[in-house]
Amino acid sequence: MFTDGKFVDVTWVIETYDKGYLVLDNENPSGYIWLIKTDINGNKLWQKRIGNGQSHIRFGNIEETLDNGYILAGGFSKYGGQYDDPAIIKLNSCGELDWCEVIKTPGVTNDFATRVKPTPQGDYVLLTLYSNPDADSCIQLFKFNGNGNLLWKHSYFPDSLIWAPEVHDVRVDGDGYLISAMCYYPDPGNPTVGWERPYYIKTDTAGNILWWLVYGSGNSFRGFAWDATIKSSTGNYYSIALHSNYCDAPAFVKFMGNGQESYYHDFIPGLCPGGSASINWVDDSTIISTAYGRLNGNMVHRWIKMDTLGIMKSFKDFPAWIDGTTHTTRTSDNKFVSVALVNDFWLYLSKLNSNMEYDTVYTHQFTYDSLCSGGVSSDTINPDCGLIVGIDEPQVEAESSRMKIYPNPASEWLTIEFPEYIKQIERKSGITSSSVYYQWKNSTLEVFNIEGKKILEKEIPKSMTELVIDISNWTRGIYLFRLTWNHEIIANVKEIIQ
Repeated sequence: MFTDGKFVDVTWVIETYDKGYLVLDNENPSGYIWLIKTDINGNKLWQKRIGNGQSHIRFGNIEETLDNGYILAGGFSKYGGQYDDPAIIKLNSCGELDWCEVIKTPGVTNDFATRVKPTPQGDYVLLTLYSNPDADSCIQLFKFNGNGNLLWKHSYFPDSLIWAPEVHDVRVDGDGYLISAMCYYPDPGNPTVGWERPYYIKTDTAGNILWWLVYGSGNSFRGFAWDATIKSSTGNYYSIALHSNYCDAPAFVKFMGNGQESYYHDFIPGLCPGGSASINWVDDSTIISTAYGRLNGNMVHRWIKMDTLGIMKSFKDFPAWIDGTTHTTRTSDNKFVSVALVNDFWLYLSKLNSNMEYDTVYTHQFTYDSLCSGGVSSDTINPDCGLIVGIDEPQVEAESSRMKIYPNPASEWLTIEFPEYIKQIERKSGITSSSVYYQWKNSTLEVFNIEGKKILEKEIPKSMTELVIDISNWTRGIYLFRLTWNHEIIANVKEIIQ
């Protein structure tokens, strides 16, 4: 167990490259997040604090990156006064700051990042809530490259029956990303009353919507989506939720790879009220998770092993003094490490093998932090973050990307200013996605005369911000200047040559 005498909040645990573990804790209201590195037996090696002791900071998760560093996401009020802004922090393998970005949205007071996940290509997808001044744009997905440069942003606007969505988690698949959330949605035939529903949005790797699902709109399940979603080798998704049809009870929900509802089952029938944490595979047919709550008037807190229908096969009780499990991770040797809370001030780390027995203590001498030649010092980081501003956009009808041409009319020379970003709008099955791209390789400039004949075509690299053209020999008339990218027209401007 670990304590620093501070109130502990959301926690997360991961296995690191050297077979140790890294625990994330929020020491609110002290103004720091707390990172604890342990060896394979859970003994503390070093600790880091991130924050300045004055600004509010709260982070939701930490993941290991391809370069054996760490990526974190959450909210930080350092640049927003009283309120948090979404933040993403990259640390190297020694826990030192590589880079940090904060997304500033003027006029928004409750925006933050819920999750960040690394991609196999070395990029990062960041899931945020309310990081848009439009109140109806609750869900945003950002993508950063490995150096912290923003590549694109997508905002997802729900249909007229969905309201108050709240995001929790994003999963990285080979074919794209799965956003887990909750929303309010009516039962069939009664559009005036909305109930809590798990809400999932599946996108491709560019963030474009493939499908979306309000779970329970077909099978009457009501409740909240929880954090993790796992995927089977056959393409089915399994998630955990709170089943609130009669009481908040931890439940197992299944849906298909095409977004169709399949099945749900309460973890422990009669456990009410209750909660749960992460969900992990043991093997292709067995899943492990945790559940806690009141059963027949008694408080229980258990590891649960179940089949793919959610039917419990075996369980193991936590010690009675555990308050609640916050996160569990599967290790590289198929063990399961869990971090839990005790009396609001202690963190409790435990480890089970696949037979749900406490793992043995390893006597082998492991080498830790081998990528840090001088070792790792316990210290405090007050991150100096870059600010990303000006990312707001209209709700539905975004303008064409702004390409400016002047003077108009022109006779000798004209100047073309190319856009700093590219906007696109997509509507799919009741969901509108507004996309803003900040990085691309090339676009193509085409010029057509009034008869539709192409008289100019030129590749425009992203680094080119403007182009000056000699038009002194052009025939008088109206010309169409068109900018295309990714096989789509992103800007049209008419110009008069005289």
